[in-house]
Amino acid sequence: MALYNDPDFRRLPVELADFFETCASQSFFALSQWYDLMARHCVSPEAQIRVYTDDCASPAMAIVLCGASKGGLRCLSGLANFYSLEHGVIALPGADLESGLGAIAGEIQGERPRWDCSRFSEFDPRNADYGALASALRRAGFLVECTHGAATWFEMTAHMTFADYLAQRPSQLRSTWRRKRRSIVASGRLSAAFFPDSCGIEQAIADYEAVYRASWKPPEEFPNFIPALIRLAADLSALRLGVYYIDGAPAAAQFWIVWAGRATIYKLAHDRRFDSLSLGTLLTMEMIERVIELDRPSEINFGRGDDPYKRLWLPQRRQRWGITAANPRTFHGLRVGIEREAAKLYHRIRGEAISPPGWR
Repeated sequence: MALYNDPDFRRLPVELADFFETCASQSFFALSQWYDLMARHCVSPEAQIRVYTDDCASPAMAIVLCGASKGGLRCLSGLANFYSLEHGVIALPGADLESGLGAIAGEIQGERPRWDCSRFSEFDPRNADYGALASALRRAGFLVECTHGAATWFEMTAHMTFADYLAQRPSQLRSTWRRKRRSIVASGRLSAAFFPDSCGIEQAIADYEAVYRASWKPPEEFPNFIPALIRLAADLSALRLGVYYIDGAPAAAQFWIVWAGRATIYKLAHDRRFDSLSLGTLLTMEMIERVIELDRPSEINFGRGDDPYKRLWLPQRRQRWGITAANPRTFHGLRVGIEREAAKLYHRIRGEAISPPGWR
């Protein structure tokens, strides 16, 4: 078991850098570069980044957490927030999750001063790490609650052509797309640019941000994060950024991440002055066509969120879950644990799910 306090993710110890590099194909959101962006742009100065691994010389698993105190409550949380589409235990294939996570949970429980609670979010409960972590925390003496996370709408697209995809969409969506596309093409006002790498990336970022400012969306809480993420995705050839222009001015934009066979629609926006042109529909369809035909992903997903329109495009849904682990050996932890146990009882009485389907 090894603990790395406030590591510089750009200059990790050799054994940890090698571990992250080996696991790079698992998820874009498990990359050391991703955690570097989170640590530099989304964490308060007083917070402490902590990487727990099962072994100091040759780690087979790791989990990245952030420790902070607020209102007297000392809490560890996964280094994840509303920008994080996935989070979880990063592990080599065949890693002994039970043993490794047991050691990590024991380390967390044994630290002084004690942590009052630990919170983990955006896990996929279908993966073995979710149940293994919950069990390890229980064995270490924590009071464990399963918590709902974000939903994701998706479509499995392996061996699917764009024609196949289009044929499966609702007739109203297909009709709107065709009608609006004919109209805007006939007007001669529309032009487009697509950015898959670092070429022209600063202008692409400027155009994206111009669209975002003119959209219905609130300002970003961490304004430097998205430009940095776009640059990172471009450097890794994971970027798919499309911009529509009306009369030469940026009017709609979408930022996708394509990694390890999965294409994620990460951010999308359009200038509200052009609502009647349905630019969002047109650009989404063109981006889907380009990604399906050029990248051949096994999955396209809409990131996080249950917005009703998403099911028109990507009809399957999965639910992510989290874990809250309260420490009954501290006053504040016991209070949190009692509150969460009461909440579990309340939800059980109402017939509401208190754990992922098929999991106990």
